[in-house]
Amino acid sequence: MKKRALALAAAVATTGVVLTAGPANAIPDPIALLHSAGIPTQQLVEFTTPQGGMFYSAKPAEQRWAVTNNKFKRTTTPLGQVATKPFAGGTPMYRLRDGKISSYILTTSPGERDKLTSTGFINEGVVGYVGKSGVADKQIFRLHLDGQPRWRIAITSHKDKILAGEPGWSLDGPVGYLG
Repeated sequence: MKKRALALAAAVATTGVVLTAGPANAIPDPIALLHSAGIPTQQLVEFTTPQGGMFYSAKPAEQRWAVTNNKFKRTTTPLGQVATKPFAGGTPMYRLRDGKISSYILTTSPGERDKLTSTGFINEGVVGYVGKSGVADKQIFRLHLDGQPRWRIAITSHKDKILAGEPGWSLDGPVGYLG
C-alpha cells in the first residue's frame, strides 16, 4: 500500500509540474518581454475620418490633433499595443495615406509601401513596431472594403466579426502581432 501511495504522490507531483509549466511551445507575453527589455509601448487606436476612411495612431498628441483639427472620431475597435522603438523579432508598421482622399492603409511590407508610394500614396512613416510572431488572439489582419479605397486592421476575433457581420469587407491577410 505504501508503494502505491508513493507512486500516486510522485505521479501527482510530476503531473502538477507538467500542468503548471505550460506547453513547451508557449509564446511569452510580448508586452512583458518588451517592457523587461526597456522598450516602451503605446496603445494603437483606430479613428474614422469624415470621408469614411480609417486612421490609426499610437501617439497621444497625434490622436488629439486628429480629433481636434481633422474631426476624426475614435472607434471602440479593440486593438493592442505597439512598440515605439525597433525590437528583435519586430517589424515597422507603416501608415500610408491615399493621395486623393482621407483614407489610410497600414502595411509591414517595405515592398508594398514602395509600390503604393509610386502610385500616389503618401508615406506617413512608422505607426509603431509589431511582432513577426506572437499570441494568436493578438494577430492583426488587414481588410479592405470591396470596390472602395478603404482599409482597416483588426485582431483575430474582431476580424471574424467584421467578415461575418459587415457586408463588403474582404480579408487582405495577416500584418503582424500586437501586444
